[in-house]
Amino acid sequence: MELMNKIFHNAWPKILSLVLAIATWFYVFDLVNSDSLRKETVADILSRTNFIVKEVEVKPVFTGITPAGYKVDFDNLKIRPASVAIFGPEVIVDKVTELKTDRIELGEYTRPVTLRLGIHSNVESLQLDDKVVEISLPVYPIKKAKTEQVPRKAEDQAVESK
Repeated sequence: MELMNKIFHNAWPKILSLVLAIATWFYVFDLVNSDSLRKETVADILSRTNFIVKEVEVKPVFTGITPAGYKVDFDNLKIRPASVAIFGPEVIVDKVTELKTDRIELGEYTRPVTLRLGIHSNVESLQLDDKVVEISLPVYPIKKAKTEQVPRKAEDQAVESK
């Protein structure tokens, strides 16, 4: 009898607690399985993004001037590769208009040289840290025109002495 008394004593608060516990369980169960709070996966995000490939020309960046008596033959400048294919989200790749090399200081070269330089884009969010191009920089001494003195005729020399 004592056991029954303990079970049914304050029965209404116990029943109310049980009902609230069941209601809370259903509420939490609905939240967990709801689509509105579902976490987006990387695949979901990537499926909404349009990816493209774009060929972009590489342009060298020159600074300074060549040393006195030397010139750079820009007509024979070779860049390998001349363009680079970049892949990424369309909203980023469309902003890239050109890729520039590291700076080339012209004052440092007095003979033809091949340089390996990094490239950079005009869009900060596009990283090209591991991309390298090779540039053949043709630097040559300027050939001075030789002025030869032509011997004058005796008549010309006589006219000058008068």
